[in-house]
Amino acid sequence: MWVFDYKLDLNGYLARYKARICVRGDLQPISAHETYAATVKMKIFRFILALTAAFDLDTWHADITNAFLNSRLDEDVYCKLPDGFAQPGKCIKLLRALYGLRRAPRLWQQELSDFLETQGLRQVKEESCLFTNDDGIFLLFYVDDILMVSRKDCETQTLRIRNALLARYELKDLGELKWYLGIRIIRDRARGKLWICQDSYLEKIVHRYHLEFRKYPSTPMTIEPMPPNSQQATPQQILAYQGKTGSINYATVQTRPDAVRAASHLAEFATNPSQQHQDAADQTILYLDGTRYLAIEYSASATGQEIAYTKPLEVASDASFGNCATTRRSSEGYLFKLFGGPIDWVSVKQKTVTTSTTEAELLALTHAATEALWWNRLFEDVGFRLDHDLVINCDNQQTIRLLTKDLPTLVTKLKHVDIRQHWLREQIADNRINIAWISTSHMPADGLTKSLPKQKHQNFVQQLGLVDISKLGLIAE
Repeated sequence: MWVFDYKLDLNGYLARYKARICVRGDLQPISAHETYAATVKMKIFRFILALTAAFDLDTWHADITNAFLNSRLDEDVYCKLPDGFAQPGKCIKLLRALYGLRRAPRLWQQELSDFLETQGLRQVKEESCLFTNDDGIFLLFYVDDILMVSRKDCETQTLRIRNALLARYELKDLGELKWYLGIRIIRDRARGKLWICQDSYLEKIVHRYHLEFRKYPSTPMTIEPMPPNSQQATPQQILAYQGKTGSINYATVQTRPDAVRAASHLAEFATNPSQQHQDAADQTILYLDGTRYLAIEYSASATGQEIAYTKPLEVASDASFGNCATTRRSSEGYLFKLFGGPIDWVSVKQKTVTTSTTEAELLALTHAATEALWWNRLFEDVGFRLDHDLVINCDNQQTIRLLTKDLPTLVTKLKHVDIRQHWLREQIADNRINIAWISTSHMPADGLTKSLPKQKHQNFVQQLGLVDISKLGLIAE
């Protein structure tokens, strides 16, 4: 089949028309061949940008043209001829992984990965779309978007890999990194700072839902509870609501951790939203658009930052006990900051009901510790070494005493809580992680577990390491 598309430039103007022949993969029989293809995690992308700012790395961005067509098929696939080429009694045999095939993404990932390994790069164990070598070169790809960062003294090796890619594939050389998957990247190399934001995307979604003439709120969500819908929403209302929450979620998992709690809470009503839920989704979109120039800042040093960091990696975990009125489950969240800016964050409702604040904090700490150990393995694999111990900040002293004292005092009939308690105690005893107390007023993960009033929310934004780049003169309003 033919697929027609309009390609727009960064300003939204028509740049060119695009026509592509695709395979009807929905009609392709399911086989035993592997079809899974990974895409780079955004937390890995943010990690690479944090390293770029901290160590003044060079960047190179490229886009491969018709990426899937570079991989050859390893099975026999026959198709009908598309319109304009059809001939009676004839079909075509595919030699390349045409777009639409079930295995096309997988074959392309294998093709590119194999080629990168021939250039002396090795695949990072914890991330299949990230490659590195002993010379300090990192290369990550998201389908056909390639990003390579390297030290200044690796210019010869970097140029060799770039030339090899240019010789092997047809690609657009986009030069220094400025945009990646709709994310704006701004650098000040003289000051050792880098900012990322999604101002263009946020402006687009507020126009998509016709909210551009509404007043901007000061917080992403009200502190009043939202009960479930007592009636059944229509399919049109459900579809509209799910579109809004999907648009919000895309922004909050990329660059806006200040609204991730709102996105998580709104998603709870995705199957039956009420008008109150619709209004709450509109409020979150308006907040994001009103603060669309809030950007994550990564810095080589803490000088000049409103909230100075004392360690390159800062980890915080928090929980809000029983704050779901209908299920009485608790909310939890964790935050990882590297060189002053967030690289990883989560805000979710716990899967089980806990019977105390200590149990809720313990579950949250377990998930944060699991993620911290994953990051530690990644750091070791890429050769990034912290100059301090791996510490997780918690604002509940009873939970910390439970994990650090010789004799645990928590008595619970919840088996999963008891198991996590002993696992965490073992990790702390083996010095894999440490737990430190921090006051609630200084807890950067507090806004990931609950709605905050205006003043506390502003403090939360500062603790996250978000700055308004329009006020810094980095972008024109």
